[in-house]
Amino acid sequence: MVDKYFCGIDFGTSNSAMSVGSANGTSLVPLEESHVTIPSAIFFNTEENQTSFGRKGMKEYLVGYEGRLLRSLKSVLGSELISEATQVGRRKLPFRDIIGMFIGHIKKQGEIHVGAEISDVVMGRPVHFVDGDEAADCRAQTELEAIARAQGFKNIHFEYEPLAAARDYESTIGKEEIVLVFDIGGGTSDFSVVRLSPSAKKKADRQKDILANEGIHIGGTNFDQKLSLETVMKDLGYQTKLKSGLDMPRAPYLELSTWHLINFLYTQKAISEMKSLLPLLEERSMIERFIRIQETQRGHEIVGKVEEAKIALSENKKHRIDLSDIEQGWHKEITVQSLHKAIDGEIDRIVAVAKDTVDKAGLKSDQINAIFMTGGSTGLPGFELNIRKAFASSQIQYGDRFSSVAKGLGLAAADQFL
Repeated sequence: MVDKYFCGIDFGTSNSAMSVGSANGTSLVPLEESHVTIPSAIFFNTEENQTSFGRKGMKEYLVGYEGRLLRSLKSVLGSELISEATQVGRRKLPFRDIIGMFIGHIKKQGEIHVGAEISDVVMGRPVHFVDGDEAADCRAQTELEAIARAQGFKNIHFEYEPLAAARDYESTIGKEEIVLVFDIGGGTSDFSVVRLSPSAKKKADRQKDILANEGIHIGGTNFDQKLSLETVMKDLGYQTKLKSGLDMPRAPYLELSTWHLINFLYTQKAISEMKSLLPLLEERSMIERFIRIQETQRGHEIVGKVEEAKIALSENKKHRIDLSDIEQGWHKEITVQSLHKAIDGEIDRIVAVAKDTVDKAGLKSDQINAIFMTGGSTGLPGFELNIRKAFASSQIQYGDRFSSVAKGLGLAAADQFL
């Protein structure tokens, strides 16, 4: 008898992961060499006429191959961009097709891993793809389902990402607990209050154990943006004044600090708009530097280095960014104080939504037995301290920051398809 395989896919804003399973159990899939996570990135290498994914694609882009790098693809779901196309070499590709290529690549890696076709999937989704817009949120899931179906999945189910993480945590506990799950992803922060226990794992219907779900559209890419604006963008003219005393336009700096918007700055129209500001400035050197970045298409490289600094500041008090390959002698020291200044307001908003989730469950903070943390940004300095202040009596437990959701989606798929 041939094993029937199913899978769980955590399609993330920054990174993605996949678990596969059969009657013999579930496991994570090495999606890129030995890595069980893959950056959610596609590079269309127009120089060699090939498409590369994840780390390989990012490396080709940074080495200097001609082409287009696209990251944070998940951010397009629920937005108007999903119906638009973007220029890739001499052709225009719809964003939904680009997302489909990435989902299809993950599916293919899973099928290679098990040596069989996989048509059953539980896909993770944030509690809110779009904050405060139920219609856009529904459209986002519908779009993602259609994309998955176009890639060959036949039976498609969805589970909230924090609930999937809760399943992963539940597999480790020995008694009943009321748990608040923090899932701080690349694009969203999602929360679930869940009743977990060893005996409940095999229950067919877990709805009564789900006490509340909530989320907010803040995550790791927002932290990258805020840190970039606070630091590197100031070397490019951010918050400077025109001769008239008016502020420099803010929009180009937001775009240059936001993964999925950077490509819009590479158009001739965007470059011409920046050049039109030069006569209005007393000091032109910083804007000339900005324009050189547009013309040489080095924006993703800058945000990548800011992201590296953010990660490094989880363990160090300062980090020096080397931008000398963009402009000779250009370095930027980023301190943990700069990081706090940039992101503390966002962390406060995240913790406030977590507290609202507990209120929505009809509970007090001291009734939460444990807080289960997953997602790469949970390692940022100050994050745990803020949570301990809000939930002083709760134990904090950490899962696998990058694959707890995928593990849980695999368990959900086992419940769904076995």
